[in-house]
Amino acid sequence: MRIITKLLTVLMIAVLALSAAGCGSTGKSGKGRKTSPGNKIDIEELQKNSGNMLVITRNPQEAMTAEQYEMARFEITITYEGNITIPGNPVNQTSLKLKNEDYIKFYKFGIDNAEKSKFANYKEDVCDGDTYTFTFYDTDGNPHVIYDGYCYSNKDLQDILNITGNYYID
Repeated sequence: MRIITKLLTVLMIAVLALSAAGCGSTGKSGKGRKTSPGNKIDIEELQKNSGNMLVITRNPQEAMTAEQYEMARFEITITYEGNITIPGNPVNQTSLKLKNEDYIKFYKFGIDNAEKSKFANYKEDVCDGDTYTFTFYDTDGNPHVIYDGYCYSNKDLQDILNITGNYYID
């Protein structure tokens, strides 16, 4: 019985060590994770910042009372610390930890589009449903509105919304 207990303990330690070593690594002890060739983002360094990184606001455009509007409108908040908050998740789990790959996607989306104004002339010919406002906050806390409007047909904006949907708890 002692031998089995010792073997199980050694096996559990080995599995734990291997999973910790392989978790999100690129062979560089967590620093300089690659997102694409030539681009490196140091997640740990970014997470030293505090405050919001990206806020996505859903604004319903249907006819409704002010009270209905306030109930239907919501903000998804992604922080530099690596958390996402989505209204409607259970009270005790409103803030969830982001996966590293999602954190990088949100950051790259914000940093790539905040200054380039990629969506400055983008519009969709829609007159009802929901509009979205994507606001990126740089590490100094300065807001950059990336896009404000309908985004049913834009793959880049839909991809960001779809990632947030992965964190909604039913």
